[in-house]
Amino acid sequence: MELLEQWLRQAFCDADLREEDLPNLDLYMDQILTLLDGELSANKRHPTDKLVTKTMINNYSKEHLIQPVRGKKYTRLQMLQLLCVLNLKQTLSLTDVKALMEKAQDQASVGKAYGHSLELKDHLRKKLPVLLKEELSALDLSKQEDRLAMALALSSASTFLRRLCETMLDNEKDISDT
Repeated sequence: MELLEQWLRQAFCDADLREEDLPNLDLYMDQILTLLDGELSANKRHPTDKLVTKTMINNYSKEHLIQPVRGKKYTRLQMLQLLCVLNLKQTLSLTDVKALMEKAQDQASVGKAYGHSLELKDHLRKKLPVLLKEELSALDLSKQEDRLAMALALSSASTFLRRLCETMLDNEKDISDT
């Protein structure tokens, strides 16, 4: 049980960058990379991992996942869009991310959605460890078969949640028509 609690603390201890934490001025690419690397470093699995690269940002802009850059500086809207893309791409295909982001073209709506998502995430961050502890506490994590069972169950839960996102996207037209 102690090992499970330790893993839960580690898994649910990530970093978020809130809209109010973003500078009120446009940033160059290197400034964005420095900001994200510093503020979101807790989200790295390994210290040497890169959360985002220049190439990734350029590709997101070319694919219209974020608005194309004008000049060499990125606006707050583009930074918010980038934060959304970085979050969504952990679970969804870039095609699905693009479908979600294509209508997110103004700072007010992106900022509101992103802020609300962080509130929901904070709520889930409190509730999910309790649920997981309750459901997984019978496992003996010193046994390989129980660790495998836990990994399989968690992977399945992740698949259920990804499918829920995909189902929402697949039914987007139905929602828009109501």
